[in-house]
Amino acid sequence: MKRSKFYLPTIICVSLLTIVFFFPACRNDKDPLPLVLADSTGIYDILDNTAKVTVSLMESVPGSVTRYGFVWGENTASPTISDSKIEFNGALPSPVRYTSLMQGLKKNTEYRLRAFVETDGTVIYGALRTFSTQPDYVKRLVQTLNDSLKGKGFGYSFIVTRKAEIVGEGFGGFQARSIEQGGERLVSLDSKMQVASMTKTITSVAFLKLAEEKGIPINTPIITYLPPSWTKGINTDRITFGDLLKHRSGITGFNEACQNGAFAENIYRGLKSLIQRGVRTDNIGKFCYQNANFGMYRVLIPALLGYQFTGNDQVDDEATRVMYENYIKENVFAKLGVTSSEIFVNPSQSPVYGYDHPYTEGGIGYDAGDFTNTAGGYGLYLSAREAAKIYGGLFSTTDVSVLSAAMKDSVLTGGMASYSTITPQGKFFYHDGWWQFGLVTGKAKGFRSLWMKCPDDLTVVIFTNALRNGDGLFPIRSDFYSDITSYVLWAFSGINTNENSRRSQPVNFHNYLQHPEPH
Repeated sequence: MKRSKFYLPTIICVSLLTIVFFFPACRNDKDPLPLVLADSTGIYDILDNTAKVTVSLMESVPGSVTRYGFVWGENTASPTISDSKIEFNGALPSPVRYTSLMQGLKKNTEYRLRAFVETDGTVIYGALRTFSTQPDYVKRLVQTLNDSLKGKGFGYSFIVTRKAEIVGEGFGGFQARSIEQGGERLVSLDSKMQVASMTKTITSVAFLKLAEEKGIPINTPIITYLPPSWTKGINTDRITFGDLLKHRSGITGFNEACQNGAFAENIYRGLKSLIQRGVRTDNIGKFCYQNANFGMYRVLIPALLGYQFTGNDQVDDEATRVMYENYIKENVFAKLGVTSSEIFVNPSQSPVYGYDHPYTEGGIGYDAGDFTNTAGGYGLYLSAREAAKIYGGLFSTTDVSVLSAAMKDSVLTGGMASYSTITPQGKFFYHDGWWQFGLVTGKAKGFRSLWMKCPDDLTVVIFTNALRNGDGLFPIRSDFYSDITSYVLWAFSGINTNENSRRSQPVNFHNYLQHPEPH
């Protein structure tokens, strides 16, 4: 039979088709690459300048992986490896999960992010994720405070407010340990702690409010308002209300020492004795920290309110104490949204005890007790929630329910129960509190507290019910801070993201304080 001249080409053509249809893949030894990564990517701990990213791949990636990571951008619909990225070289880990910290982000900015894997020269991307950074550094500040306090073995609570609104908080540890009657109880934002000399600021505010209403200048001598039956010692006619508020009255206590005065100086008869002693001429106008300067207001505020002294110390003691306490409750606390029946007594139903740090196992806590007889210079019990309302409201630029703008300025810049300092982050105003028992043993128990008015209309209140062994101050310390005030200044130092302004050497923020001693 004669063969067609087309027979051979036909055979060749059919053979080629057979190859195409039965051997279609040019990667006969590999699986096809996916078009999109099957990933589970989480973005969390989002601050104003950083965010954490964790990528988990749900399916294996074929081929030889040479690098992997994630990419992001702020002005791109779908970021690629030409945009900002964090990458890792080499094969994927097992299990396929990796975490990294994004840094250098812009505040209040929306970003798009996706994971990527490069295999055999091809880049495969995951699903698109979107997130926005915080509008400012506040959340970062709160995280710094929380991270440095939690899990350290002592009780603490703090709240950060802006314009009297809570923007951050934290708490932890024990307000009572298992050895106490009633057993173990954890600290909360409602745990009332002894805030000691933070009381002075409240006393100052109460007087300034009353004086403004009565039209009494702060440079008015106090002698007219002292009990008529008190013997007035030398130079007491020269002491003004402002002198007391600034610790410049010349009063140096029974021991002629410029430090926290004793209990005996701050009860009614103690105040009476200090006035009888008088003050030295060369001490008037000089700074000398004395609790009694503010203890006097327990007598002076009732006098301004019209109390008629009887000359009977017991009667006048009780009456002035009640009037002073009620005035604070009604004209300061209530106007700021705080109601409390007993403000100078450790709550019997849920007391907070002071401890040493590190805690001496089996040690019974310190109950600071009742301060109603020495009110004025110290003694208030406040929770962090109450303190945030009080100090956050008093020094907010938007709240004038208690103090006018001028009176706020008197307290802060005038140094009337407040101190101030300037750091690279700005100007800060504050007053701390310290109450301890057993300092001479080297294992003091007690309380440390602080309110601080900060830049950007922020206020921080922070309490702890533990004192460190040795000097009896804030339970933790570092190369950057030595006590509670410098601790908060240190926390704020992290808000500066300017590389050129970072400290080349460690700075202890305690050195910024004009009066670094505890109060």
